[in-house]
Amino acid sequence: MPAQDAKLGNKPPISKKQLELDSLLKVVRSHYYDKDYKNAIEKGNLLLHLSEEIGSSKNEIAASSLIGNSLLQRGDTIASQKIFEKSLLKAQKANDLEKIIIASIDLGNVYAISKQYEKAIKNYTKVLPLAEQFNQPVYLFLLNYNVGESYLELNLPNQAAAFISNTNTYVSDLATAYKASQKSLSGKLSYAVGDYKKATEDFDQGIDYAKESDFTEILLEIYEYYALTEERKGDYKKANELLKQYNSLNEEKYKLDNIAAVENAVAKFNVEQMEQELITTQYENEITRERATRNTILISGAIALVFLSILTLFLFRNQHKRKKLLIDLKNNNYLLAVAKEKSDRLRMSKDALFSRISHELRTPMYGIIGISNLMVSDKKEAVNSDNIRSLKYSADYLLSLINNVLEMNKINRVKDDLLKKDIINIRQVCNYAMDSARYISQNNGNANQLCIDEAIPEKVVGDSSRLSQVLINLLSNAGKFTEDGKITLEVTLKSLSDLECCILFMVKDNGIGIAKDRQVAIFEEAAFIEHHHENEGTGLGLPISRSIIELHNSKLDLISDLGKGTEVRFVFCYELAKEKSIEENILQITGNLSLLEGKKILVVEDNKINQVVTRKMLENLKIEVDTAYDAIEAIKKAQTVSYDLILMDINMPPGIDGFEAAKKIREFDQITPIIALTAAEQREVKERIKDSAMNDYIIKPFKMEYFQHSLLKLIK
Repeated sequence: MPAQDAKLGNKPPISKKQLELDSLLKVVRSHYYDKDYKNAIEKGNLLLHLSEEIGSSKNEIAASSLIGNSLLQRGDTIASQKIFEKSLLKAQKANDLEKIIIASIDLGNVYAISKQYEKAIKNYTKVLPLAEQFNQPVYLFLLNYNVGESYLELNLPNQAAAFISNTNTYVSDLATAYKASQKSLSGKLSYAVGDYKKATEDFDQGIDYAKESDFTEILLEIYEYYALTEERKGDYKKANELLKQYNSLNEEKYKLDNIAAVENAVAKFNVEQMEQELITTQYENEITRERATRNTILISGAIALVFLSILTLFLFRNQHKRKKLLIDLKNNNYLLAVAKEKSDRLRMSKDALFSRISHELRTPMYGIIGISNLMVSDKKEAVNSDNIRSLKYSADYLLSLINNVLEMNKINRVKDDLLKKDIINIRQVCNYAMDSARYISQNNGNANQLCIDEAIPEKVVGDSSRLSQVLINLLSNAGKFTEDGKITLEVTLKSLSDLECCILFMVKDNGIGIAKDRQVAIFEEAAFIEHHHENEGTGLGLPISRSIIELHNSKLDLISDLGKGTEVRFVFCYELAKEKSIEENILQITGNLSLLEGKKILVVEDNKINQVVTRKMLENLKIEVDTAYDAIEAIKKAQTVSYDLILMDINMPPGIDGFEAAKKIREFDQITPIIALTAAEQREVKERIKDSAMNDYIIKPFKMEYFQHSLLKLIK
């Protein structure tokens, strides 16, 4: 927020000259708020010169601030910085406290707009003690507001909180526009820390203040963050309504800005035309006066007049063309902005849809995989072991397909924080991938062979699920296009040092091969739209495999000819493991899993099948299980029964989600561990759990070893 918006604390003007300067100041401010920055700068420089002549401190401050901010609006940060630095130096020499505060705020804004937030914060906080000494609420508000906003831009909400809280103290006696800004900033802070209920309250109040003060810029900011808040809460309908209001208001603002820009251009053109006509008239008068005395001058004057007329016509046509180009440019910019907004809206809707699909698909898969795992371990079902194993592989394959679809969206949206660093056994991962692929293509009569280099270290640090996903995709793809042939997975140690090892993975088949003209296309995300073979499936395996391999800073090489089979290879480099795996750590815990025997756990789950699956898993560990269908029932039971741990689903009826339920439980119980047991997207859960009342999270479906490890880690 710029300091030139603030009401200054100087004494009222007393001289006629001072009154004239005040009148000129109003003109400059009018140009600034009309976005006519050219005239604001020109008239501002005149005001600054006249103010310096008579020593008018008030007008000098205002002129410097308006000139600097006009330059800032035109994107000239270097020139505006010089203006503010000069103003600050003058203020410091004169020991003018108010002048120092205003110039410091303006200078800090230059850094903030240039995204040099650390410098901006340093500039603002340096002058804060002076503002407290001056004791003007408006300056204290501006400084605290700008510091808080800068910390939010740096994604440091905890540092921003104290300053944003201070703005609430100083805003009470200020204009409504300041109150709208304060509520917007407070709402953004609440959004950043995950307190969406408080964010909603702030945004609702901010909208009322912004509408009352006709503060369009802040209203747009509130609509934007309000929509993001409702999206995080899962209310996509309301988020969409807020986006519509945002787009409608933004479109209206854009049109008004265009009209203002065109009006300024027309006004400027009219002034230039009047000046040109005046010059023409002066030439004509001069020629008339000289006509009686000198014919030669008459001829010269006539020639000059003709030249001037041609020049005037040229300037007029040129100006007309410039005006048309300006209008066309504004229209094109408007269409581009509308297209970008539509694209952003579609992206947000797509992300929300995939997040919902992730939960809706993985929830029943948890039940299917969980029940099949329980049946595999049930001795009574031994007679049906082949059927159960087939069911388990089918469920694993279906989950792999679901993950492929969801993975494509996730990798496209975010490139960081996607690789886990667990201790993994390369041989186990490869065996699992080969078993899964063998089952997937069992009707094709292929022979499967796994060759693993004995020199490969037993344990490495990496992401087993990513490696498994790539291998299953490549092996199953080879199986689809090979009949009565041979599929081989060769794993070879490429290099080994004291810190890491690089491993070469090769998948070979002697199937139908891939034509040269298709070898690039099959790795594109859109390639699956056009099918060429009845066994192609979704066609997402290779594009996703390539994306995962690129996350490992590697590349996927393909060698193939029609009728001669295919070879696909890639290299992954892993750190050597210094610790033991989760499974080994579990086995070393005193008493093994017997530590869990007799413990009492509350399972909060609204899906009946998943409730049964989780109950059976826990009862197999000799754990006493209690269940709750929704958050309200869970809160009541937690108040009356002492549990050793609570497993909390996130999405539940009738409107209170797992995070809110955990927060309410923490009001009377700060000890009992709470684990989020959810089928939501991992990244979304990881971000929300940071500042929540939960202790940990488990994504469904999960490996039993990780589930047991999480329980052992939190149950004392």
